[in-house]
Amino acid sequence: MKVRKILHVVLALCLAVAVVTSIADLTAGEKHKPAALTMEQKMMMKNMAMKNMDKYMASMDAMKGLPKHLKQTQDAAIKWGEELFNSKSALSTNGQACASCHPGGGTTGGEAETPMASEATGKPYKLPVPTLVGSAATFPKYKVPNDAVVDLTDMENNCIMMFMAAQPLDKKSPEARALTSYVASLSNDDKVSVGAVPEMMKKMMMDMK
Repeated sequence: MKVRKILHVVLALCLAVAVVTSIADLTAGEKHKPAALTMEQKMMMKNMAMKNMDKYMASMDAMKGLPKHLKQTQDAAIKWGEELFNSKSALSTNGQACASCHPGGGTTGGEAETPMASEATGKPYKLPVPTLVGSAATFPKYKVPNDAVVDLTDMENNCIMMFMAAQPLDKKSPEARALTSYVASLSNDDKVSVGAVPEMMKKMMMDMK
């Protein structure tokens, strides 16, 4: 019965969460096909990227100011990401915030109910809420709902879609970068362990034996 229940949880997750677009575009077996830059991209490199480089790296005086600018910019992104994380409206359509399940980036210690019922059982599932402290240091890693290796922003989008009933963030958007900056900051000083399995998942695997 334990094995069947866990398999039902896995099935529910696979059905409940749409695979993030950027992951779906790179399905197994497909190879990346490089293409030349467009004229628009070349102009962007010239008018934005290279000018930004020149602004801070073309002289010693500019270089001296770079560390302060770097820290201010990064701190601002983390602060904005924290605001998005705690907001019940910025990323959500149902009044839930990231912090509803992860206060302070941690965990309520409870469970989150899937918004969709399983086709196998006809009931939603209640899943343990993990802490996000240290979690960024384990990405990229395989996730069952996507059936693919995903990065931290993909995982954030999974939660936004599944538990906050909202459209996923464009991974190139400033909002996505800010949110990921904040969540990643919760792993500062943690040892990187790409693909590490959370303790709650290890327990589920042990229960299957």
